Amino acid sequence: MRQKLQVYCVIIILASSGFGFLIYKSISNVNTQSIPIEAIQGKQIFQRKACIECHTVFGNGGYWGGDLTKVYDKYGYQRITDYLSAGPLLSGAKHKRHQQLTTEEAEQVSAYLQFINSIKTFNWPPQGK
Repeated sequence: MRQKLQVYCVIIILASSGFGFLIYKSISNVNTQSIPIEAIQGKQIFQRKACIECHTVFGNGGYWGGDLTKVYDKYGYQRITDYLSAGPLLSGAKHKRHQQLTTEEAEQVSAYLQFINSIKTFNWPPQGK
């Protein structure tokens, strides 16, 4: 009985040590970068306008609108800013428009999307084909 307890304790210690090492390696690989003030302001607008209800970021959010995680790569600053400040018709809708932002708000949300785009996601979320 005593020997089983010792083996059990050794296994628990080894498993805990291994788990602790994995946590340490995960934390040490995190790229800490400062968030530009425009990106913080853009995130606040993104939250205040409830964009996440329709759009997805990092695989979380609504599915009515597109995934915005890497949209900055595809369209760039100017096109995103123009789109958000023009309030175009939504695809598949005859009269419903995308919420129109002021030019300043659109620039800040573009900065936020640029920051999101800079985060390494290791190809997550997977893109459907």
